[in-house]
Amino acid sequence: MTESLFQRGSAYQHHRPDYPATLFQWLAAQCNQHTLALDMGCGTGQACRHLEPLFEQVLGADISLKQIQAAPASFTHYVCGSSSALPLPEASVNLITVAQAFHWFDSPSFFAEAQRCLRPGGLLALISYGLCEVEGLGDLIRDYHDGPLEPWWPPERSALMANYPDATLPWQQVPYPGDALECHWGLADMLGYLDTWSALVKARQAGEDPLATFTPVLADAWGNQPRTVRWPLRVKAWRRP
Repeated sequence: MTESLFQRGSAYQHHRPDYPATLFQWLAAQCNQHTLALDMGCGTGQACRHLEPLFEQVLGADISLKQIQAAPASFTHYVCGSSSALPLPEASVNLITVAQAFHWFDSPSFFAEAQRCLRPGGLLALISYGLCEVEGLGDLIRDYHDGPLEPWWPPERSALMANYPDATLPWQQVPYPGDALECHWGLADMLGYLDTWSALVKARQAGEDPLATFTPVLADAWGNQPRTVRWPLRVKAWRRP
């Protein structure tokens, strides 16, 4: 059965790992003002909700209306719009974040818009996390990611996994001290997360279901106990002159 975009938005909301609060505290500390933060490619508003206690106003923007509609009610204002044409006046934003979405953008257009919208001294941060490792399972998840799913990943995936090596700006780069996403999950949690991977959408549209084949393999290795799942957290941040 084909999933609707709303269903996938709901799955993202419930099964994706959450970012550590320390990430957003660090981002806010790099800003000289805290009037307005924008999360571009916001999806269901995961990053937006972390920014709400730290800024007077938070705006989430995404090209997918269905993703925005799946966001829980909060103080964030949501708009449906493109990263190439942000619905904001010049020099109005203190912080722009892009969490796990930059590989879908037209980077030259987005960088031009970020420069237009950011206030002098404002921060642009590209946030991503790499492939997870599960305590006690060795390379099992990586073998699944790079094996049965490899033909179904979109080409943009490689830039995400490599932490956007071609993303550069002639601005001061602000080094992130480093952190990780960490969850303590049971098997059902992990399967719910794997089911959000975009490669499965393409595979199922073609009549294949690599997750159905992988599930008994994972279940046998996982056992009945919860396990620690960790993702490396990467941030590329620049301060606008």
